[in-house]
Amino acid sequence: MNVCRSRRVAGRAAALAAVVAVAAGLLVAPQVAGADPPTNPSDGQINSAQARKTALADKVGQLSAQVADLQNQVQQREAEAELAEQKLADALQKLADAQAAAAAARAQLTQAQKDVDKATQSFSDFVRVTYMSSPITGPASGLLTAQDPDALLSRNDYMQYSAQHKLDVIGALNKAKVEQSNADAAARAAEQRQATAKDNAAKAKTAADAALKAAETERDQLNATLDSTQSALNAAKLELATLNNQRTKYLAWKKEQERIAAAKAAAEAAARARAAAAAAANSSSWHPVSSLSPAPPPSGGSWSPMAGHVAVDRAMRYLGIPYAFAGGGYSGPSYGVCESGDAFNDCNVYGFDCSGLAMYAWAPYIHMDHYAATQYGQAGSYHPDTSNLMPGDLVFWSSDGTQAGIHHVAIYIGNGNVIQAPQSGDIVRVTPLFEVDSGYYGATRPLT
Repeated sequence: MNVCRSRRVAGRAAALAAVVAVAAGLLVAPQVAGADPPTNPSDGQINSAQARKTALADKVGQLSAQVADLQNQVQQREAEAELAEQKLADALQKLADAQAAAAAARAQLTQAQKDVDKATQSFSDFVRVTYMSSPITGPASGLLTAQDPDALLSRNDYMQYSAQHKLDVIGALNKAKVEQSNADAAARAAEQRQATAKDNAAKAKTAADAALKAAETERDQLNATLDSTQSALNAAKLELATLNNQRTKYLAWKKEQERIAAAKAAAEAAARARAAAAAAANSSSWHPVSSLSPAPPPSGGSWSPMAGHVAVDRAMRYLGIPYAFAGGGYSGPSYGVCESGDAFNDCNVYGFDCSGLAMYAWAPYIHMDHYAATQYGQAGSYHPDTSNLMPGDLVFWSSDGTQAGIHHVAIYIGNGNVIQAPQSGDIVRVTPLFEVDSGYYGATRPLT
């Protein structure tokens, strides 16, 4: 009897140890999604990219200073070109004035000549008519034809006046010719000087325009070099930023792997401790499996430590997969849902949200809503405190301390740690229980 009982106890102890060992194996050897390490650039690559970026930044600085200097030169050349243009305009105006003065002088001389010619013609006509009206010519013609001496004297006076008038006109003409000749010469000289000044001003304008064009060309060429160098600098900045981002991601991945390894080691140690405790307890007498739980669930439930470990194992398979709002469910991960103003575009992200991960973990045993607030009551009726948590228990956080305010759920894995899908832009990860949120609400043991 005792032997049979002993065998029965030993058999049950062996079965219990096997269950614990299987559970421990499930915890420490999950299929972790996304376990491949991200690219980790070498220090040499980062240093080389930094050196290229620094050199290009220095060159951009130098070129910018040269462009600024050339721009100042261009502005100076523009001012010089404008001044040359003003001088040319002044020379053209003065040349036009000189040409007009010369033309006026020539016109005055022409008019004076016409006046003399007219006066000369009038005098000649008078003399011709006078002599043609006298039948006797010669010095005595006036005496023979005159009716009285007074008439003769009058005619002689008139002729003398006319002759003298002609002489006055001719004298004035000669004087005018001399003066006009001098004025014309002066006008021509001024015209020539202004023409020379205009030519010089035009040449200066051409030279100023050429200098301005050369400065602009040099500036534009340097600007092109600056643009090219700036593009190279932007590319170097992008390369350096990419390498630094890759290094940051790698370090974050490495830290996460260390956290996961620590969590696995803790779970494995806890499993070994439970196995050792079970073996020690069963060395004298047999205890039911439920004795592994510090606080067994109420009677009538179907919860078991094995079910809790299976749930943990299923969740641990997806360590590292992205968070996707409204993503995941009984069959595994899925694409999330995009909300208005969602910067993370979760509808393009394949993964889980917090309640989706809980649904998948316990899918072999129970169906729950995709809603953390209702999962608290749907999953089970037993709500252990933090000192009695078991692997697989669902733990919840509330924004206002009520069940209706529950906004987050995670899965307890043992040793004070949980596995959770935190938020958009993050990944499924293992964290300490009380590092999740300050609004801890409570826990539910599924299948109770």
